[in-house]
Amino acid sequence: MTRKIVLSTVFVMAFLFLAVPALSIAQERPQEEVTVTAVEVPVRVLLKGEAVRDLTQEDFEVYENGVKQEIRHFEVISRRIAAPAAAEPAAPGLKSRDQKRLFLLLFNIFDYDDSVGEAVDSFFNDIFRQGDQIVVLTEDRVLNIEPGKGVEDLVSRVKDSLRRFKGFSTAIAVKNFREISYEAERLLNQLRGLETGRMSLAPAMIRFFENYQRIWDEYRRQFLEPDVDFYQALIKRLKTVEGEKWAIAFQQRDMFPMIRKASRLDNEIRGWVDSQVDPQQQVDARMVQARQQELQRTFDFSGRINPAALSDLFLAADFTYHLILMKSSRTVFSQDLELKEVGQDYEESLTRISRSTGGSVAFSNRPVEALREAAALEDFHYLLVYSPRETAGGKKREIEVKVNRTGVDMVYLRNYLEAGPRPVAVEDFMVSGKAISFTLRHYQMTRINNQRRGLADVKITIFDEASAKVFDEGKSLELVKDETHVSLNFDWLKPGAYFIIIQAIDRVANQSDVYSGMIKL
Repeated sequence: MTRKIVLSTVFVMAFLFLAVPALSIAQERPQEEVTVTAVEVPVRVLLKGEAVRDLTQEDFEVYENGVKQEIRHFEVISRRIAAPAAAEPAAPGLKSRDQKRLFLLLFNIFDYDDSVGEAVDSFFNDIFRQGDQIVVLTEDRVLNIEPGKGVEDLVSRVKDSLRRFKGFSTAIAVKNFREISYEAERLLNQLRGLETGRMSLAPAMIRFFENYQRIWDEYRRQFLEPDVDFYQALIKRLKTVEGEKWAIAFQQRDMFPMIRKASRLDNEIRGWVDSQVDPQQQVDARMVQARQQELQRTFDFSGRINPAALSDLFLAADFTYHLILMKSSRTVFSQDLELKEVGQDYEESLTRISRSTGGSVAFSNRPVEALREAAALEDFHYLLVYSPRETAGGKKREIEVKVNRTGVDMVYLRNYLEAGPRPVAVEDFMVSGKAISFTLRHYQMTRINNQRRGLADVKITIFDEASAKVFDEGKSLELVKDETHVSLNFDWLKPGAYFIIIQAIDRVANQSDVYSGMIKL
């Protein structure tokens, strides 16, 4: 970046954050309050894996925090993404559902390849209908995509946004992979006496495993572990959307480069550990071994993902969650490192979310076929609605459902947390020429010296077409009104396509929102 651009950046950010209080602001309005008047509990009753279809309202009892509730509304729901056959008989008590549809597309992928592009094409060719709403997620982040002039334009924008986002989001991980491979080669040479390191062998091995752990932790948080707080805020917003709700998750199964067993490096490390005879050397060997074992333990996902919490979120909004597990085309060219597929415990956690919401699970690198099977699957369940007898006061509502039928399995919403005020949101994003603007809404405010004040951290990052970061600045804003409009000019950037990320953190409520998407300046 030239000196001229650096000065322009500083000036623009100073103008943005000093001028915000003086910008056009909507009139003050009271903070939102949400009161639960009805709790909807979707219930799936299965006998040997098949839906039980002949139950009535009288067969069910609902308890909240141990207190029996009156079921005020009851529905029998049969739905599938694809239109049902004309001759298919209706279930007893079946209510017609609003045909408005919302699709949550989750791309839990490390890299964008042909299989991902085929998945996008298949969705829009075989499933999407005019009037459907879509929300695209990747790495626990919403990709905001302009609809364009038609379906073909929308498909192009979705694929382009995914491709561009993955282009820079995986750059650091790829760099870390290379760093680990390079460090592994240097450690191997030092163990073989072919290279003299800056530190002795024991500290060098401990540092290697510590760096390995750091890189693995970053990768796991970025690509594998779902952020429950993020999903809670997202589902809270989507729950208010009318119509059927479907989630389709495309999950690549490759995980992370691991040290290959019985490889050159593995054999040399084990040989060194076993050969230490001096008492101090044995202490060093045990420390090296402990660091290696600690790293290995973190590759076990047992208990790291809470499928029950995520299931409750999707159940609370009545989403049906379909899971498609795909194999990545990624490779690692190393004699000592190999890519390991996601462990069975991790896949089982995702599968439980799908099964609990009436969705399907497919292990397939043919997304067209997997999507067709998911679209044809019927999600048959019952919807029980009750009005709480007392306010939970922000506490969880622990729900228990009983059914008058023996030998069956039930899956239902078990914990319902009152919605409360809407979380902070970055809304009304617009691009005009080389200027962007957006509005912060729904942040919480508190009284300080008899004046209502809010505080938000806002960070803006922009990447160019080569995935290079061309802007990365953030500031804290003191908020004095219920809506804050922000404008920013990028006259110094060249005309072209960019990817922008706007992160807003409400410091009063400790909640956040992120806007991200392609822009053209």
